[in-house]
Amino acid sequence: MTRATLSDAALLGLTLMLALATVPVTLVMAGPAVAGRPALVIAPPGGAAAAIAAAGGQEIGPRIAPIARFAVLDRPAQARAAGAWAVLDAEALLTLCGFGGERPRAISTI
Repeated sequence: MTRATLSDAALLGLTLMLALATVPVTLVMAGPAVAGRPALVIAPPGGAAAAIAAAGGQEIGPRIAPIARFAVLDRPAQARAAGAWAVLDAEALLTLCGFGGERPRAISTI
C-alpha cells in the first residue's frame, strides 16, 4: 500500500469542499415550490409522506430519502403547515442532477 502524498490530500480536500458547497448553492437557486410542478419536500424523518399528503401531492422519483422527497403538490403551503421544514422548487435540482427527460407535472383530474 502506498502512502498518501500532500497532493492527494489537497485533491481530496478540494473534492469534499466542492461537494459540500453544492448543496447550499442548489438550495439558494431553488425558489419556493409552485403548485403542479416538481417540488423537494424536506421534513423530519418520517414526516415527508404526511406533509405531501396534506398538500394534496403525489410523490415522484424512484428513490425515497429519510428527510426529503420529490413530489408534485397541489397546495405547497399546506406541506409547510403540515410540518415540512422546507418546500422548494425542484427544477434547479433536476437540472443540476442532469435530468434530461420530460419533467413530471401534476396529473389532471377529469
